[in-house]
This record gives sequence, structure tokens and C-alpha cells, in this order.
Amino acid sequence: MDLVLKPNFIEVYDEKIRHKNKNNFSRVNGECYMDHAGATLYSDTQMKKIYNDFTSSVYGNPHMSAGAGIQSREIIERTRYRILDLFHAESDEYSLVFTSGATASLKCIAETFIFDAIDNKSNDKSGNFVYLQDNHTSVLGMRDVVAQNGANVLFLRHNDAFNTFSNSNTSFNDTSIYKNNSLFVYPAESNFSGYKYPLDWIEDVHKGALNNITNNKSNWYVLLDAACYVGTNKLDLSKHKPDFIVLSFYKMFGYPTGIGALIVKNSSCKVLKKNYYGGGTVNMILSTENYHVPRDTFHQRYEDGTVSFLSIISLQHGLDTLKTISMDKISLHTFRLAQYLHHSLMILHHHNGNPVTEIYADSNYEDEFVQGGIVAFNILRSNSEYVGYMEVLHMASIFKIHLRVGCFCNPGACHRHLNLSTENIMNNYDDGFTCGGGKDLINGKPTGAVRISFGYMSTINDVQTLLMMIRKCFVDGPEVMKIPHWYKEHKENICENIKQKNKLIRNVGNDCVSHINYEEIQEKMSMRNDIQIENEIKNKKQLTLVKLFIYPIKSCGTYEITDSWILNTKGLQYDREWMVMTSAGVCLTQKQEVKLCMVKPTICLEENVMKINYPGMPTGQISLDYTGINGNVNGKMCRSRVCGHRVEGIDCGGEINEWLSLALGRPNLRLIRQSNSSEFFDKTIPPMSFSSQAQYLLINENSIEWLVERIPKKSDCNRTTILDRFRGNLIVRGAKAFDEALWTSVNGPCTRCQMICIDQNTGVKTIEPLQLLAQEFKGKLKFGIYLNRQINQSSVISIGESVSYSS
Repeated sequence: MDLVLKPNFIEVYDEKIRHKNKNNFSRVNGECYMDHAGATLYSDTQMKKIYNDFTSSVYGNPHMSAGAGIQSREIIERTRYRILDLFHAESDEYSLVFTSGATASLKCIAETFIFDAIDNKSNDKSGNFVYLQDNHTSVLGMRDVVAQNGANVLFLRHNDAFNTFSNSNTSFNDTSIYKNNSLFVYPAESNFSGYKYPLDWIEDVHKGALNNITNNKSNWYVLLDAACYVGTNKLDLSKHKPDFIVLSFYKMFGYPTGIGALIVKNSSCKVLKKNYYGGGTVNMILSTENYHVPRDTFHQRYEDGTVSFLSIISLQHGLDTLKTISMDKISLHTFRLAQYLHHSLMILHHHNGNPVTEIYADSNYEDEFVQGGIVAFNILRSNSEYVGYMEVLHMASIFKIHLRVGCFCNPGACHRHLNLSTENIMNNYDDGFTCGGGKDLINGKPTGAVRISFGYMSTINDVQTLLMMIRKCFVDGPEVMKIPHWYKEHKENICENIKQKNKLIRNVGNDCVSHINYEEIQEKMSMRNDIQIENEIKNKKQLTLVKLFIYPIKSCGTYEITDSWILNTKGLQYDREWMVMTSAGVCLTQKQEVKLCMVKPTICLEENVMKINYPGMPTGQISLDYTGINGNVNGKMCRSRVCGHRVEGIDCGGEINEWLSLALGRPNLRLIRQSNSSEFFDKTIPPMSFSSQAQYLLINENSIEWLVERIPKKSDCNRTTILDRFRGNLIVRGAKAFDEALWTSVNGPCTRCQMICIDQNTGVKTIEPLQLLAQEFKGKLKFGIYLNRQINQSSVISIGESVSYSS
């Protein structure tokens, strides 16, 4: 009989802390934010204090010698020492330089670290730059710079690092007797798995533990990447003394962004040499000769130009926020949330006993001193096929869950945990994978993972919401809760277990669902030759256009054409001619505001107006003429982007803007109409309105019917609204289901996201049909095809017309 491990969450916070957090983050009620390793949330109190501070004070450039400049300078210096105090660093031992973030701090060290001693007259070998494989991309970016500075570049794999430090001879003291300097870089906490690397390594490196892996002995220095660590853990520089520490403050308390720090041990300043100097870093300078005298203190020499003084001033309110909860409690709280999630995912199995997730870990989540508040995993179907992380991302958005997918700018940890060789990685790149892209599965294997990370304000409700989503969307039930057969080894030796887990042969269950195989379709397409294509053109098949839709306002309701309509150079006349723009100048879509689907525009050609309706609101309207009574021609020109392309339009005026703001409950919305001028169109693509990818989207009626028939009976998805969810322009009849996947002369299939889960009549979200598409097409979320029409004159299209196609 399988044993059952019941995850148990032990609350760390008392009622007072929980109540305070709830009030401080009331804006996220109903949302589930789980990407704190990327950027944590700022609190309401923090932002109110910043606002009150800035609106009641006058802060000037700190380089000013009097008045507002002195006030800024004094707060900056006080904040500098408050940060050092937070890390238990004495100012006579450490200095703090404000930078634009952890990446800028790493770049500074890469550019200034001296690997060859200045007085090296014996031509000794150069120093070494050694980095752990599981470092952030910004650390990997140091390699080319330090190599140009003469360093030997080496890397340590995860297991090799532990072996090196456990077997090294570190009995001698650091006497700084060598001519060359070497630098070891590693993270205090992996931003991929949340594993906390030993801080004892710092002292070991100083004592020469890494001399065994290099060809020469050096004076060793340590750069600790603490960006992921310090948001939820206490860093005590009185106990562990790295030479350089980098961090970003938005990962600690959410705001401000664009400000970080480089903390440098004063005794290690001698191995840094900075050539460039900017304003504020010199005591005296000659313009007629190449001569200057640098400032006396270290941070003054390294903070070029005017520091981001308003951001630094606002840091004090973020530091106040962290003071309200001890860092020890935050560390334990986030660990227990991660532990609960890890154990819950580990025991969750499909009805046939196959696991629901594959977890990527370097610990057994039993010790808060080695494991942080991060869980990385991929989801498996009941037949042990991987679910693409983009599918998980789309499903999560339906439940208002904010999470991270991909490799999280940590390719070393990602590739190690996914067991990807260099050849695998290069082949994936050839197949279209790029960092930050959406290519989540290649040959059925994942290119990245799903990451959940917790912050001090995270709750057990967040975890339960995520687990509910996974159960509802991905578990082939009834679910089975049991300890995996590898758990004992997992608990005893996690590193050995991960090696073995990659070798497990899963029992693939019988798949009784009929799939349309897109791999076979693509293979057939690649085999087509010119003769076949010519024959197909001769034997074109006929379809009938049975429905025609336009969407006058991008992402708003549909307007159905009942007879005929004009095709212009951009597509269907008035299709996505308008869009709703936020006060930030961003196009508003249903991904951000589902209520847009209930904004119903109607084109009234006889009255020459577009009428707009919304439940509970009087009808709004605007003229269809650019020179109409609303004064569009004189409206304010606005610029935005739609799917990466620059677009420009004209503000339709205050009356309709107020109407939209009241209807949607969002202030300062604007209705923008695309300009008629051709100079505003992107010349690299066919002329288009505010549509996303192409002029037209065609839907095969039989493909819709095929989909409707397969929606589970227990689903809460209204089958009569399926067609509306795909927001097609041309609906055709006469082809078999998914014949369109083989048609020639099309722009390609339409990739689908969570928007097809929105009922276009009610705004209600369901997991279908996205879940069904993902299951049927093995994560390839495509439905419908894009079309463009290259023509310089208008024509008319009518319901009932014949449409030719070849396949």
C-alpha cells in the first residue's frame, strides 16, 4: 500500500502581521502574485509615505552646496548607512556604492577588477575568473570583459563545486603574498530552484580552496550575488565577509526600480581600478591637461554623475517596511510556503498513478537554512507527456495567477535540471528557441520550467489557488495522493536522486483520445513539391462564406455583417479601426480588462455613425467621418504599439473618452482612431488596422463543430459561444475539420492564448476551450489561419460567396 504524505503548513506570522499585510496589499485581492524572485510587491503604506514625503519636501541635486541639495545629500548618506546596518556591516569595513541595479554592479566589477598585480614583474600567470554554473546571465556576461582584461575563465558545475570545497586543503591563511588576483562569483541563492549555497565557501575561497582547480596560486576574492537572497533572508556581513556584494532593491521591497548597490570590503578596494570618472567623482580636474584628483572616499569615486537621488530617498520608506517583520520570520514564512507547495506537488498523481509534476530541486525542502521560497517544476499529462510552460502560463492567467516561466535568466541551472546537453541547447536554438521566447516544447521536451517564488506578503491562499488551478486544468482524475517511489532516496540524498530521476522510465498509459497530429501535418507540408502545388492550384476546392464579422474597436465586442461589406487596402472596412488606450498610452485588451467584450459597437452606415453600447450605460456614438462633429481631424495625435508594431492614431475626444472610462470603471481612457495617412503604417508588413498579426482571420466552421463536440459535458463552458471566442472575420463552410492547416498561400496558423477562455457575451472565464486545444494538439495552441490581401483598390465581399482553396 502506498504511504500518503500530508503536507502541513505551520503559520509563522501572528494575526497582527497577517492583518497588516492584508491591508497593505489590498490591491491584489483576487489576484495571486507568485513572482517575487523577479520583483516583489511594494506596500500601500510604503507608497503613501513616499508620496507624502515628496509632496511635502523640496529635494535638489545632491551636488548642490546649499539648501535642497544639502537635504538630499544628508538623506542619501543616512540611507547608505542604514543599508549597511541592515546587513550588519560596519562602515569602517564596508563601503556602499549606489548603482542602477545588480547587473550594473556586476559590470562595474568586471570592468575594474585587477587580475594582474600592477608590480608583477616576474610575468607570473594571470589570475582566474571562476564562476558557478548556476549563476545569473548577468554574471555570465562578465566573462568576455574579464577575458579581455587577461583573466583565465573557468566554471564549476554544481556537484563539482561541492566536491571541490569538501576535498580542498584550506588550512593556510590568506596572506596576500601572490602577484595575481583571482575572483570567484556565486549566488547566495539560486533564482531557479531557491537553493541556498553555503556562505562558508567565502572563507574557504579566501584560504585558497580553489587553487586546486587552477594552474596557479592567487590572492582570492569573492563576489556574492545576493540579489535573490536578501529579499527573504538575513545577510550578516559580520559573520560572512565576501569582498563584493551586489543587490537590487526592487527585489527586496518592490519600489523603486532602477536602483541597486555594490557593497565593497574596504580592504579589497585595492584590486579595483576605475578609469572613467564622471561629474561629482573628482576633487579637482584640468580641462587643458589630462589631470584630475579623485574624491577621497570609495563611493564618491564610483558614483559617476548625479545619483538617482529621488529613488535613493524613497529607499528609506522601503527599509521601514522591512523593519515591521523580522527577516528571520520572513525567511521561515517563505520557506514553509515553498515546502507546502513542494510536498503537495510531489504527492499529486493522476488516476493511473503517474506524477502530475516533475520538480527541479537541490534540497528536500526540509531545512530552511538550505532552501528558499522558490519551487520550479514542469507539469506532466497522465501519459507522461510534458505540458508546455506557455500552456500553464495561459491557464494561470485565467485564475489571475501571476507566475514566471522559462529559464529565469539562469541558463546554467535550467539546463542542468532539465538535463540538456550543449548539443541539445544548440539544436533547440536552431529549432527556434530564444531566451524569453514562447518555444516551450521541442521534440516533446521542455526548454524551461514554471517557477513559483514567494515574498514576505505571500499567503497560504496563494498556494491553494495555484494547486486548485493545477488540479482543475491538468490532473486527469480522480487524483491520487501518494508518496512517489523515489521519495526515500530523494530525502536521503537529493543530488543523487535528481540524477536517478532523470533516468526514470515512466509508464505511459493508454491514450484513448483521438488527436489531430500537427507533426504529421508539418511533415506532409515539408514534402510538398512544386508539381504538387501546381496540381493543387488546378484542382481548387470550393467553400462558402457563411458568416462575416468585424471588430470595430480592438478587443471589444463583435459586429456581424448580414449581407455584404467593403474590403479596403487594410482589410474589412472599419475592422479594428479604433482601440482603447490607457492613461499610460498602452492599448487596453481583454487580457487586462475582460469587460471590453461587453462594449458592443454598431456601424450605422445610414446615420454615418458608430454607436457603442454597454450594460447599464446610455448609448455612446462617434462619427464615421474623420471630419465629423467630434473633430477627429483636429484631435490629438497618439502613438502606441500593437504586437510590437508602431501605430499612430487620433484621439476621438473627451465625450466618448468619458463614456468609456465610466463604463469600464477605469479613469482617463481614450478612444483612438487609426490615422488615414499612409506615413503611419509599418512599411515592413501589409497595411493593416489595429489588428494583431494579419488583415483577416479565417475560421473553418467544421473545426468549430469538431471542438464543440469534444468539450467535456461537465465543463461550465457555454458551447453556443465557442465561435465568438475565436474572434474570426471570415467563417467558411465546406472543408473538413482542420483542413485549413494544409492550405497554401496563407500567413500561418493563429496562436491562441487565454483570451479564448472569455465568454464574449458575459465576460466569464472558463478553462475551456484552451484546455481541450492543449490536450488535443499536445500544447500547440493554434486555431484558425491568418490571411493578407495585397491590393490597392476596394472591393466588396458578400455572405454566401464561394471561396477557393487548395490543399
